[in-house]
Amino acid sequence: MKQATEHWLQSTPWQLLDDGTAKGDLLTRVLSARGFDTAEKRRVILNASSDDLPDPFLLHDMDKACSILLRVLEKEHPKLLIFGDYDADGLTAAAILCRYFDQLGVRPDWLIPDRFDDGYGLSEGLVDEISYHHPDLVVTVDTGTSSGLAVAELKKNGIEVIVTDHHQATGHHDLLDVPIINPTLEGEGHLYQHLSGAGVALLLTLALDQKRGEISPVRDTLMTLASVGTIADVVPLLGANRIIAREGILRFQEDAPEGLKAVCRVSGTNTQKINARDIAFSVAPRLNAAGRMGDVRLAMDLLLANDKKEADRLATELDLLNQKRREVEQDVFSQALLSVTSKAERPGIAIVAGKDWHPGVLGIVSSRMAEKLRVPAITLNEDNGWLTGSARSFGHIDLIKAIRTADHFLEKYGGHTGAAGLTLKADNLKAFEEHMALYFDTLDPEDRVIPHWADIKAEAFMLELQAVENLESMEPTGEGFERLVVWLENFTIESIARVGNGRHLKLTLRSPDESMQSFDALFFGRGDEAAFYDIGDVVDMIAAPEINEWNHRRTVQLRLVDVRPAAETKNDREAASLYDYLTAGNDLLQYPVATRPELSQNLFAALWQLIEMFKDDGRPLLFSPVRLAWLVSHRYNVKADALDMTLALLVFHEVGLLRLLRAPAFGFQLEISDGNGLRPVLSESPLWRTLEALGVLRS
Repeated sequence: MKQATEHWLQSTPWQLLDDGTAKGDLLTRVLSARGFDTAEKRRVILNASSDDLPDPFLLHDMDKACSILLRVLEKEHPKLLIFGDYDADGLTAAAILCRYFDQLGVRPDWLIPDRFDDGYGLSEGLVDEISYHHPDLVVTVDTGTSSGLAVAELKKNGIEVIVTDHHQATGHHDLLDVPIINPTLEGEGHLYQHLSGAGVALLLTLALDQKRGEISPVRDTLMTLASVGTIADVVPLLGANRIIAREGILRFQEDAPEGLKAVCRVSGTNTQKINARDIAFSVAPRLNAAGRMGDVRLAMDLLLANDKKEADRLATELDLLNQKRREVEQDVFSQALLSVTSKAERPGIAIVAGKDWHPGVLGIVSSRMAEKLRVPAITLNEDNGWLTGSARSFGHIDLIKAIRTADHFLEKYGGHTGAAGLTLKADNLKAFEEHMALYFDTLDPEDRVIPHWADIKAEAFMLELQAVENLESMEPTGEGFERLVVWLENFTIESIARVGNGRHLKLTLRSPDESMQSFDALFFGRGDEAAFYDIGDVVDMIAAPEINEWNHRRTVQLRLVDVRPAAETKNDREAASLYDYLTAGNDLLQYPVATRPELSQNLFAALWQLIEMFKDDGRPLLFSPVRLAWLVSHRYNVKADALDMTLALLVFHEVGLLRLLRAPAFGFQLEISDGNGLRPVLSESPLWRTLEALGVLRS
């Protein structure tokens, strides 16, 4: 509960996308706020189809790749090998080409590296295994751009290679004297820049269809596979990606391969109503579990299965593997979180190492740690004196830049702004931790903040059933084109409940307008925050309106993104202004606070009792004055507001109980003093004496 309180006290900024010019109904307003401000732009974003995909031959080397493939396919017994990656994008990309060539009468071999034995990508160590199959041609998917040395070895062995990929080159791609279909390479246009690996594989099949002058009978099936890979790889759902994701979802019920349908059955996903969220949170994690747990064959066999009974059997196995992955992940996460939170000091980055932690879940654990602790996180597993693990960022912190400053402690590392992998000797861990802690102490606090964005400010009447139903036309939503999020103000809490075994918070909220309309609102993962609210509280919120269907009745409910006391920003700004005024040496007598109601001396006792919760943490407490006042009022039944908190804390500051400083935006941070064994007297504070003189203190 202490950790939940600390988290809740920190206010996250809200930002609004709409500049006030968006007009029309709810759907039109949100699209206009996002820049789709003409009828044609809205038509494209809502209704673009596969016919609107740009020509695949706009990609360099596409024509050369098709020519090689068609020449190889003309052989009497052509042998192809598809080389992929072990995540959901790589698996679906491999399945796309396997299914495409299979319907042409050529059944390719496929090879997906083992995450633990082989590592990522087409490495030189896999050349012998590939050569063992004696392929005429190897086609890589979702990998290969930086595998120049391995490709050169394959060519020495008389094997032709085509690379299809979407990752940025990190080395040796200049050695590739083979066709490279990769939209991220220099010189490629922007139309396909953010394609997934599965998207690139799909384009290769579309280009081959053009060359062959016919449409593949499995094109719609391939589109469903590409939609799963696109959504799973969290690429922006705009342009070509949006078309692929949308078309695949529309065809899912009829044309998805039996394996994907079986995954939906075991996960309880309705294929008739499947959306991008279902794929992201139900289908993709199960496919990824195969790679994380070292059993990619299970996932590939499932994606290539054509028999419903066999697909169901494989999907059940995969579901059990995913359950095991969840158990292993939760076990490692619990150990890692305890290790970090039990330390007296908590630096600006969480670094934790353990033994016998499954390497396949370290990335997820780091992501969960970063979200929970609101700092970047690195989770490492120790094996034979070496530490290997994954890092995830938080806020706008450039993670790979930070890691690069400590490269002298590392054996190897790689990644990008938001995520990285690294290996170091266990003996270097302490020095690495100290270096990273010092580095993160120098960062701008603003870089640690991720604001909550809302598309538009809305009122209750705008959220009527038909308007929210119309939002379904925005699907698919996800990365780069999120679901509609609205900013709502001055709603009154009518009921509070913890649901889902206490993990989630459910509120009933009444609108402030004449309709006094009530909405059910769900706050996932925030069950602990039930303690911070009372019935009758007035709050603002950012929420996604959605349709809840129960007992054949459809109603509008809200999926909460954030909730805060009403007018929090305005009142925090006033508190910050008072702090700046007084700490600049100005006289409280000249400040309008002198005309405020009296301050109860009980407030000081209640506030100190609350602050003492964090006395032993050994790190600053970040807080919003409004939220601090809210907690004091709710827990101790002492009337207080943000200005009261500022005055009381400044009194504590003056007598040496704590050190009060401004933090990013309109927040504050306080550092509790050890007191040196002395018992401060509040009446010795100059500000206390001023408050007494003004007559605003009462016993």
